[in-house]
Amino acid sequence: MLKLVADRQGGAFSRGQASECGYTPDQIRDRLADGRWERIRYGQYAEAVELSHLAPWDQQGVRHQRLVHAVMNSMRPGTVAVSHQSALALHGTPLWGVDLAEVHLNRLDRHRGGRIAGVRHHRGKLTAADLTVVNGLTVTTLPRALLEMACTSSFEAAVISADAARRDHPISVDDLQRLLEVTEFWPGSATARAAWRFSDPMSESVGESRLRVLMHNHGLPAPVLQAAFADADGFVGRVDFYFADEQTVVEFDGLLKYAAGTSDSLIREKLREDRLRALGLQVVRITWADLDHPARVIARIHQAFARSRRTA
Repeated sequence: MLKLVADRQGGAFSRGQASECGYTPDQIRDRLADGRWERIRYGQYAEAVELSHLAPWDQQGVRHQRLVHAVMNSMRPGTVAVSHQSALALHGTPLWGVDLAEVHLNRLDRHRGGRIAGVRHHRGKLTAADLTVVNGLTVTTLPRALLEMACTSSFEAAVISADAARRDHPISVDDLQRLLEVTEFWPGSATARAAWRFSDPMSESVGESRLRVLMHNHGLPAPVLQAAFADADGFVGRVDFYFADEQTVVEFDGLLKYAAGTSDSLIREKLREDRLRALGLQVVRITWADLDHPARVIARIHQAFARSRRTA
């Protein structure tokens, strides 16, 4: 019975709901003590889940989704809509570099805004076009939530989510234009607009989006994304970034790309890189750890540009 209740609420359930399903105070305490249950927030719990197979940002997204459901489980229906990054988490949009410690809600009633018990209440004006339902919860639509979050985050964080949103969900021009007009004078709207203009659905991962922002911030020319190459033996592959004027390819090796760790995959990648070099291309490979050293990354790319000019 409790599992059915929790499934309807994103995995979260209250202490009262557990009691109604027959769990005694001692049983609740025992399950929390031995790790079968997790305390999501005061009086709200969920069964423990294994998330180690997910990327770190996806783990954070799942945890935040449960926190959102726990908060909404204690709210009066019809008084709020989930908004900002909390809405994006429910929409399944990747979030990186965004504060997920608080749940963001937009008031639908006359309640004041502000921070209360780990919940950030906003007073934005919403229309029916701004609202949808995800997993039984009223939330702001994906484009509305994206602009809400982008107005309160960094350019990099906004681009990462915007790339993913544009890649995975169609956003109509009319809806976007309406929202850009609504948010024109919001604090942070300049960042949101810049991030949207820079966003590209061809960016295929959080890491690629981060690397693209890094290169942009350091003044590199705009590369072609997902350019395809072939040689006399046929298709070689698509590359993450191609600087045509510099005949240079930049590839991002994601955190989980070689999780399987098979020698065959490493050999295939080495042969692919050899074929790219045989076409006269410089190849620069960037890892997740490299992103913590942006000056070093940019220096390596400039060095590849220089090699390309010497061999031209």
